[in-house]
Amino acid sequence: MNEKVLSEQEFNRLINEYGTEILRLSYLYLKDYQLAEDACQDTFLKVYNKFHTFKGDSSEKTWITRICINVCKNYLRSSWLKRIVLNDKKLKNKKDLDKELFNKVENNDLLKSIMNLKPKYREVILMYYYQQFTVKEIAEILCISESNVYTRLSRARKELKDKGIGGMVYE
Repeated sequence: MNEKVLSEQEFNRLINEYGTEILRLSYLYLKDYQLAEDACQDTFLKVYNKFHTFKGDSSEKTWITRICINVCKNYLRSSWLKRIVLNDKKLKNKKDLDKELFNKVENNDLLKSIMNLKPKYREVILMYYYQQFTVKEIAEILCISESNVYTRLSRARKELKDKGIGGMVYE
C-alpha cells in the first residue's frame, strides 16, 4: 500500500473498534488504570502517526496490538515509571464503573497467578484467553513461530496447573 493517510473517520473507527481491548490489554500489562489509559492513548497516537507503514500483511487488530504491547513494555522499562509506581501506589483513585471492573479483574486469583508467570508465558496466555487471538495471530504479534506459541502456552498452562489453578481449560 502506498502512503496511506488515515482520515478522521477511519481513525475514530479504529478507536471504537479496538479501544476497549487495547485499554484492557494495557491494564493487564501495567496493572494501573491511569497508566493503562496513557498507554492506550500513546498506542493510538502511534497508530495515527504510523498508519502509512501498515502494509496489511496482518490484520489491523494484530498490528495495533503489537504497537500496544511495545508501548506497555516501554512503560515498564522506564526507570521513571518504576520510581513513580513504587512511591505512588496508594494514590490510585478508582471512581467510575470501568475502574471498578478493572479492580475486580485485578483481584481475580487466576489473573494474579497469570501475572506472576514469566513475561513470555504471561503474554501468550493473556493474548490467547483474554484477547481471543489465534495462535497464528499471536505468532505474528510476537514475531515468533506458531510452534513456539504452542510451546509457551503449554508451559504456561503447566505452571498454572502445578500451582493448583483450576479455573482455566487445559487444551
